[in-house]
Amino acid sequence: MTSHSRKWKESQVQLLQQLADKYPVIAVASLKNFPAPLAKELRKRLQGKAVIKVSKTRVFTRALKQSKTDTAALAKHVKGSVAVIFSEMNPFELYAFLKRNSVSMPAKAGVIAPDDIVVPAGDTGLPPGPALSDLKAAGLKTVIQGPTISIAEDKVVARKGETISAGVAAALSKLAIKPVKVSLKVAACLEKGQVFLANVLDIDAGKVRKDFGNAARDAFNLAVEVAYFTKETMPALIAKGFKNAKSLAIEAGILNNETIPLVLAKAINQANALKARIPEKAEGLKGEAKAEEAKEGKPTGEKQEEKPTGEKQEGKPTGEKPEEKPTGEKPEGKPAENGNEEKPAKEEPAKPNSAGEKKKE
Repeated sequence: MTSHSRKWKESQVQLLQQLADKYPVIAVASLKNFPAPLAKELRKRLQGKAVIKVSKTRVFTRALKQSKTDTAALAKHVKGSVAVIFSEMNPFELYAFLKRNSVSMPAKAGVIAPDDIVVPAGDTGLPPGPALSDLKAAGLKTVIQGPTISIAEDKVVARKGETISAGVAAALSKLAIKPVKVSLKVAACLEKGQVFLANVLDIDAGKVRKDFGNAARDAFNLAVEVAYFTKETMPALIAKGFKNAKSLAIEAGILNNETIPLVLAKAINQANALKARIPEKAEGLKGEAKAEEAKEGKPTGEKQEEKPTGEKQEGKPTGEKPEEKPTGEKPEGKPAENGNEEKPAKEEPAKPNSAGEKKKE
């Protein structure tokens, strides 16, 4: 039995040493709370990408020390029950792969809730009986509808970071809710003598990709703005220079194959704008001419304003009686007698002369 154990250890050390020399990336992951069925499933998913080996801690440490690769910095992270992963994927890619390939497990009493655990309202499908006591112990509002138990309303049974109680764990187990995500947790990863810890490897790939894109765009815009010539900025700088030169030539009226259509279009637009303003200027000049004619006393060609009938026009009788002057006033050129005005004598019509009458006869 002892010789068999020694041979097994030696064979394991030799196998692990060969794997360490073959693969550029070596990762150490903790097996704490990691179910054996998941380890078997993970091996299938990593087939062709990585090799997972589970062995004793002393065997791992001995194999890493005898490896040609400098693994001294990684050996101190081999503690407790661990699995060693040998892969050609870079450390970040390997960590992300293991994180994605997690499975949902039932909650156990004493486990920290990774997120808020919510029990939704609805029919549980459970018959009344012992299950009813377990659900009420978890603080759930229950009602019996027909042959089954129903949850009356949504209920958060455990907040993120809180310890899951035995009653909550039993209720979740009855409801077949598996809130705990279990994955192989990498403690450290070695690549070319450099060790990457889990807090460095755990990144959001989408956010990093977006940040790289924003940085590349900002750098490109800055390079174009300061006219920094590179393979990437040359097309944009040439296009920008051509556009500026063309605008300057059009403004200066320089004619060539590129500017002639645009210069002509500019001239046409200006002519149309001037043409639209000509009627306004003509009306202004016409008004000024009329004003000048009015000052000189010339007829303007417009009808004169008709005066009211009762007003007295120049040189024409108005048909109204002349204003009577007071009795005490003397009319011009005629003396007043006894305070009364003398009426002018009526003129008798002239009689036609005999010669005129003869001519009519």
